[in-house]
Amino acid sequence: MTPNSQQSISAKKVYEAIAEGLPLNDLIIYGDLEINGDEDFENPLIIENCIVENLKCMMVRFIKPVIFKSCHFKDASFSFCYFIKGLLIEDCIFDKDLDFQAGGHNELEHPILFSNNEFKGFVNFCDCWFNGEIVFNNNKFNTGTNIESKRQYLTFDIPLLMINNSGLTNIESEYRE
Repeated sequence: MTPNSQQSISAKKVYEAIAEGLPLNDLIIYGDLEINGDEDFENPLIIENCIVENLKCMMVRFIKPVIFKSCHFKDASFSFCYFIKGLLIEDCIFDKDLDFQAGGHNELEHPILFSNNEFKGFVNFCDCWFNGEIVFNNNKFNTGTNIESKRQYLTFDIPLLMINNSGLTNIESEYRE
């Protein structure tokens, strides 16, 4: 990711592009990119090689795959989001706490995969239900996560797969003090 090759664009213009199902590549996205509402998001969400100031997704049912590759998220949240056709987060950096609470709900044949990421803040999975496979491979949890907590109402229809991750993964809280 080289800043010289990236074009700056407002979150408003980006939303128009993703609403049409267009992938986002090599952008610096400034402002708050919000995908909200009690509705289905019908298009794939693909963001690659971007710097994102703030991505907020609240109560969204992603009907198509969600893919983030080689991105730097200054801030992001996915509270109450369902990833029906799966989620791939690969080679990304998240600067702040990241919230997936009350989400998950991937179909059996559509995994949720986290690979080679750095999470600088706490990652919250309280009250998530994963119907399909969920895999964490080679991630750094600098402030920890509760993905392996016993008291945070996590449900795995297929056993969680944790491979070569660093940092605490069984914090018994919805946040890190």
